[in-house]
Amino acid sequence: MTLAEQVRAAQLPPPVARRQIRCDARVSLAEMAAELDVSAVTVQRWEQGTFEPRRDKAIAYRNLLDALREASR
Repeated sequence: MTLAEQVRAAQLPPPVARRQIRCDARVSLAEMAAELDVSAVTVQRWEQGTFEPRRDKAIAYRNLLDALREASR
């Protein structure tokens, strides 16, 4: 993956949408955190917009959010 592709893949929805996607899929903070190998507090901070994930975690987070969005339709 080129640098430009990585940057594009790491672009996340707004924080409030991140939480909504997770909640719509009925996934807990703990489940999301375990899947991303971070703490539940970290995911909560991403959803609040107080912190943003580093590129590698942002890509994984984006992929998971996309999958959850699709699964909950």
